[in-house]
Amino acid sequence: MMTEKDNGTVYQKLLKSKIFFIFLIPILLALTVGIFQKLYYRYEVKGELDKLNVEISDLNKQKNDLNQLVDYYKNESNLEKEARVRLNLKKEGEKVVIILPQATSTGENSETLSQFPANILNLPNYKQWWYYFFGK
Repeated sequence: MMTEKDNGTVYQKLLKSKIFFIFLIPILLALTVGIFQKLYYRYEVKGELDKLNVEISDLNKQKNDLNQLVDYYKNESNLEKEARVRLNLKKEGEKVVIILPQATSTGENSETLSQFPANILNLPNYKQWWYYFFGK
């Protein structure tokens, strides 16, 4: 029969043997690679989670803005004001006046036109350009 002392020496011999370490090294490498894969996966998932949290906060902000806009348009006076501005609507009986901006001329253009006699201004465009660049 084997005693505990013999058991201890068997384990000590097993730990000291080269064959044990040859089998132990690949097992340790496999465990290490597995641990690092899990850590990397966890890191990637955390990054994705952070991105999704940012997107959620952006979407919540957009939702709040849209809710404020809906509340704004629920008010009849605001709705009417926007319809007037965007759709050019008017109330019944209202008259609309459209004011067009005047074309303004610079001092150079008016001087240039005044240099030419009136009969040149009645000529075709290409002749007017000829007189403009080369004179008479």
